[in-house]
Amino acid sequence: MESSLTETIWFSEKRRKILLLLLDGPKDPEELKKAFGVAWRSLILPLKELKEEQLLHNSEGIYELSDIGKLIAESVKPLDGILNLFAKDTDYWVKRDLNSIPQYLLDRMGEIENCIIAEPELNDMFEPSAEFTTSLLKSKHVHSVFSIYHPFYPPLYSGLAENGTKISIVLTESVFERMKKDRQEELEKLQQSQNIELFLYKKELLPPSIIVTDNLFSGIFFSTHGRYDHRDIMSFSRSSLNWGEELFGYYQKMANEISTFEG
Repeated sequence: MESSLTETIWFSEKRRKILLLLLDGPKDPEELKKAFGVAWRSLILPLKELKEEQLLHNSEGIYELSDIGKLIAESVKPLDGILNLFAKDTDYWVKRDLNSIPQYLLDRMGEIENCIIAEPELNDMFEPSAEFTTSLLKSKHVHSVFSIYHPFYPPLYSGLAENGTKISIVLTESVFERMKKDRQEELEKLQQSQNIELFLYKKELLPPSIIVTDNLFSGIFFSTHGRYDHRDIMSFSRSSLNWGEELFGYYQKMANEISTFEG
């Protein structure tokens, strides 16, 4: 039974996807066909196999997970999400330093759904993508962690704040010191804005640089050598935004608010 159940779940992507789809609620044949984009006959066998393992039942043409099916699907979902995330670009992820991310969020990295790994052309190396900028300009709030200084962001954030966008920024100590030394005017403008909160993060582990808004999650995960290789991830899915908000909140709680007079 144990071997059979394991094979049922992990040896067929279609069976696994059916389990995860039904985790959202009961489905009729039309909904299942639409979700998979296939003919009904190709779903008959995997549904039959899941039913034989008592992971789902069919009542009056409606397919629904059994109690044990729900329990298993809820356990499978995080790992399935992580596998999907890493499979999109394994080479990228194996070279990332994820040590500063708390374990409870590492376990849920699969919630970063439908992400794009953006690598700019050589001539655009220091320019954010048009898709990113357009999305950012539409945001009602922005939560950021700055682990590297980028000259694009301070004036952009000041402009967003002037138009009513609520912004919270966590600066690492190195970025804060860099701005005090070389970009004092930009720093003061951020500090003086009524719509911007600044926080100073002094922990040893370098966090990723992230931007989370009401419609965008973007992240710079540094290489295992602590370098930025100009490869950023970007996602617009709701689960990605929620994951990013939790990550921002984690760093914000460990930071101290920067007063207007500090510096």
